[in-house]
Amino acid sequence: MPPQARSQTAPPPPAVPAPAGDEGDLPEGWASAALEGLVYLAGRIGWRGLTAAEYRLSGPILLSVPNLNHGDEVDFTDVYHISQERYDESPEIMVRKDDILLTKDGAGIGKLGIVNELPAPATVNSSLLVIRAMEAFEPRYLYYVLKGPEFQGLAQERITGSTTPHLFQKDIKTLRVSIAPLAEQRRIVGVLEGLLGKVAASRERLARVPQLLKRFRQSVLAAACSGKLTHDWREGNEDVEFAEVAVARFAMSSEGQRTRRGVPESVPVTDVVAAWELPESWTVRSAADLLRIGAFIDLKDGNHGANHPKVSDFTDSGLAFITAAQVNGFAIDYEGAYKISGEPLSRLRVGFAKRGDVIYTHKGSVGRVAIADRDCILTPQTTYYRVTEQLFDKTFVMYFLASPSLSEQVAGVKEQTTRDFVPISEQYLLFHRIPPLAEQHEIVRRVEQLFALAERLEAQLAAARTRVDRLTQSILAKAFRGELVPTEADLARREARPYEPARELLARIREQPTTTKPAKAPRQPRQKSGE
Repeated sequence: MPPQARSQTAPPPPAVPAPAGDEGDLPEGWASAALEGLVYLAGRIGWRGLTAAEYRLSGPILLSVPNLNHGDEVDFTDVYHISQERYDESPEIMVRKDDILLTKDGAGIGKLGIVNELPAPATVNSSLLVIRAMEAFEPRYLYYVLKGPEFQGLAQERITGSTTPHLFQKDIKTLRVSIAPLAEQRRIVGVLEGLLGKVAASRERLARVPQLLKRFRQSVLAAACSGKLTHDWREGNEDVEFAEVAVARFAMSSEGQRTRRGVPESVPVTDVVAAWELPESWTVRSAADLLRIGAFIDLKDGNHGANHPKVSDFTDSGLAFITAAQVNGFAIDYEGAYKISGEPLSRLRVGFAKRGDVIYTHKGSVGRVAIADRDCILTPQTTYYRVTEQLFDKTFVMYFLASPSLSEQVAGVKEQTTRDFVPISEQYLLFHRIPPLAEQHEIVRRVEQLFALAERLEAQLAAARTRVDRLTQSILAKAFRGELVPTEADLARREARPYEPARELLARIREQPTTTKPAKAPRQPRQKSGE
């Protein structure tokens, strides 16, 4: 007799003992079973792929993996469309409301989405499977079962254990899952979604932290390179020699003005630079001026044109060949760089950076900086700044090159080109803020203290993200151990009413005729050549 037809005054049926070693650890009223026969499962197999000409501006929707990238629900905001004819070819994968879509191949194996609303007829491409809950499951209960640690662990095995990751339908069919009574499934889903909603809110808050830390670092650099960070230091060090005096004395004691090919004799002050308000003890000079007096010992990028190495010139060992991609986070990735040695290296004429040079990326990813801790060779994407220690703390120079003080000048240069590019000729025209050397040392000390704080916060953020990710799986594991809500068996006893245990539900389903899948459209015979 179906549960709804039972007498409401009849006592609950006695508990049936579970088979030893099978369901003994499950909550009362639950059952364990493989998914085969309990879910509808279909994918696109042997289907001719679409050509570009077959996509449409409207019509049935073709869903793919990116549509599962926006939380639990399948996202329909950015979809492809196909013709009605192509849609009709595969009735077995026509998507319905409450269907679960599962990624079955590639690095995204195990990624899921549930169809909450269906805005138009839809089907799936060959990377997705359609899973449909049948009578044994509430759709969202089945969805969370598949998001749980057991199935996701299987998906991860498929990703790491094969050169061509793939999840087979038999993996799903043979998966044994814990099945609660239907009323209990609904209660579990309600509690789960409340808890997982809080986890998702926490994850969203954590996702905003990296941008806040980036802004924090930029604020630190802005304060450092404007004098605000060391305002109190200057009040206690009023006898420090002004930077302009130190620069003038250095210029007089050096070998005089140096002639540099391509370096202009004078650089006009831009409106941006004229608007700077700096401490009285600081000074401002263009890179061209600093090169002429020798305060910048050298400023060069890598080899252009015919002298640029070819891919065949690179070797397994040798001098690291630094592109913009190797400069990130105030560090240089030497191990990930190409290497060059022997005769190809001997052909190169410029771009030889030395330990202690400040490296600045000026093409593509403009504005990344680091200090070289070993000799290397630069590409045309990177520039080295070699400075005299009599006037500059090289770490201060690095921070200035990364600061808004320089980037606001660079923005004007980039506006004049169609790509992010600040050639050497334009770098000569950029103005540098120069505090007294003792203050540069103090600025570096304070910036590094604040950056160390940011690094500690990043470590705490990484740990928090790991805890949040584990929390999702922990909540799902508790849900399918029956630990989130009272069991239906307990509630039935308290309320003196009957209920249908999962084992009875499964037995009733097995007694019913097998549900068949929608018939496939008949295949069209291939035409023989010449017909």
